Amino acid sequence: MLSCSKFGRDAEYLTGLYLSNNNWLVFFSRGSRGPADIVAKQDNTILLIQVKSSTKIPRIRGREIQNLIQMANKISNSYPVLSLVHPQLNCNTNNNTVSLGNYSLNFFLLPEWISVDPTTLYPTRH
Repeated sequence: MLSCSKFGRDAEYLTGLYLSNNNWLVFFSRGSRGPADIVAKQDNTILLIQVKSSTKIPRIRGREIQNLIQMANKISNSYPVLSLVHPQLNCNTNNNTVSLGNYSLNFFLLPEWISVDPTTLYPTRH
C-alpha cells in the first residue's frame, strides 16, 4: 500500500513525465513547499503547476490556489495550473483526462478552473 507522501511524489513525477514526453522542460521544486510543485517551460510559455493526488477526493486549500495565482501574476507568460492525479476511473467524462498506467491526470487552468490539456495550452493573456 502506498503512503500518502509517496503517492504525492509519484503524482508529481507522473505529471512531470507527461509534460516532458510532450516537449516541456520540467523542473521539480525541492520538497514541494512553494506554490508550484512543478515549473514547466516551452518556448516562452511557463506553467506553474500545483499537483494534488488522492485515491478519493484531493484536498485543495484555497490559500494554495491563491498563492499559485499570485506567483503566476508576477512572472511574464506564466499560467497557474492545477494537476489532479487519481487512480484510473472506469468512466471518462472529461475529454482532457490523460491516462498514464493505472492513473488519470486532469489539468485545470486557474483561476477560471478550465479543464485543459497542457500539451496544447497556449492561451493569450490580456
